[in-house]
Amino acid sequence: MIGRPSTVVVTTAVAVTCLTAACSGPEPTTAGTVPEAPVVSTTTDQPTVVESSSTTVVEAVDDPAEKAEDEAVDVGPPPAVIEAYRSRAAIDVSPLGAPLPQDSSMMAAALTEAERAVRDPTLDADELSRWGRWQQRLYHHLAAGPDMVEPTLTAVARTADEPLAEAVALNWEARENLIRLLGTETTHSVVPAWRISAPPPADELLRYYKEAEAETGVAWPYVAAINLVETRMGRIQGVSTAGAVGPMQFLPSTWAECCDGDPTDPRDAILGAATYLTHRGGPDDMARAIWGYNNSDYYVNAVTAYARVMMANERAYHGYHAWQIYFLTSEGVIYLAEGYDQPEEVPATEWLSDNPGTLVSP
Repeated sequence: MIGRPSTVVVTTAVAVTCLTAACSGPEPTTAGTVPEAPVVSTTTDQPTVVESSSTTVVEAVDDPAEKAEDEAVDVGPPPAVIEAYRSRAAIDVSPLGAPLPQDSSMMAAALTEAERAVRDPTLDADELSRWGRWQQRLYHHLAAGPDMVEPTLTAVARTADEPLAEAVALNWEARENLIRLLGTETTHSVVPAWRISAPPPADELLRYYKEAEAETGVAWPYVAAINLVETRMGRIQGVSTAGAVGPMQFLPSTWAECCDGDPTDPRDAILGAATYLTHRGGPDDMARAIWGYNNSDYYVNAVTAYARVMMANERAYHGYHAWQIYFLTSEGVIYLAEGYDQPEEVPATEWLSDNPGTLVSP
């Protein structure tokens, strides 16, 4: 969020979305730890966070000695199980319905397959969207089981192709930093006064990101990553307590100083965000520029990690584009589907009494 509190949509064991100043978490005392990649930031008061990837399972080797060594190591479930996950994700349009892996080997295989799928150029938009939703749910579920994180990441690193393993590691790095940004006590007794709607098509937004890069020199994945973290590519429509608006969460006063057009228009907002980043140090010093967007090392690390995933493979963006809105309340994590429209905050207990199927986890 630029020069003011921001909206951060977090996809962890519990996904959080915040448009109020109460949602910001503690700041780190040292610079972020994500290597070789700058990040973007918006403001200290309030954030909204959001998240994607792909991987492949190692083929069996023909050399007997290598095969014996491989058989001594648990490399995850057999191809039939992976195919079951593939079919389940492709069939289930809802991000809520599919059974989730309950051990690290199954999780590693499922994450790898999801990351591979969102990078598959043969899938159509609907298939990519389903896989992106499944990918997001997997990362949410992994965050809910801390004991499963290290063995899952180790299994992915051992069994997946290096680009996919790196994507999983970076996506997890982003999630961890967003959790830290929001803090561990960021829960709400109400559901927000937001409208959740479908974002512009992925290819349309990608054109805007690349147009912004051509005009400003700011690499498009940074702008896309900020859009993801702030409003999930524009799904969240609402005004923060600080008055920030639009898919890139601008304060009207900041917008008037740096940008032209309408901050609630996707194209104008994306071009405006890239322009603002140049005022804060980009494209030469993107870490500084992102810090100017949101003064938090955690935010910088998260945005940078997502940007690096998209820099490595543009197709990863299509997975992120499908990510949904999950809101952490005192009653549990609630899924806010497209079509959600609340002009005023509603007590979470009341919302769940009327909409029990939206509770993802207690």
